[in-house]
Amino acid sequence: MTAEIKIRARRISEEVFNQGDVAVLDDLLAPGYTQYLAAEDRTTNAAELAAFVAGTRRAFPDLRVHTEEQIVEGDTLVQRLILTGTHQGDAFAGLPPATGARLCVPMVDVYRFDPDGRFTHRWTLWDEHAVRTQLGLTAALGTP
Repeated sequence: MTAEIKIRARRISEEVFNQGDVAVLDDLLAPGYTQYLAAEDRTTNAAELAAFVAGTRRAFPDLRVHTEEQIVEGDTLVQRLILTGTHQGDAFAGLPPATGARLCVPMVDVYRFDPDGRFTHRWTLWDEHAVRTQLGLTAALGTP
């Protein structure tokens, strides 16, 4: 199941974030999926994740999430990612539209999955300081 879980996690990067196909979340996430956002000290669900992806892709049309490394042990997958994009679209986190600011931000995701291989929980940590610096912001931002 290790290889299958890695593929399923890469589908979130490739199909959801990179291609904007949030419909695949229904196949990849278990009912009651919970995402923990370290930067905001709060949780979100699958619908909020889909809305975040859609809004982020409108602001960063060239958004790319690249998987650098994945480790699976028991019912847990950990992956290291790089998120890149150029702010060419909608307003984002207090930015006016299309500032041209570039992002290149490291991220770490920890997923828990059920026996069917569907993700039940996700903990996301990204370099919020790098995001704020690269976008020229001083306020805290939401997490992918």
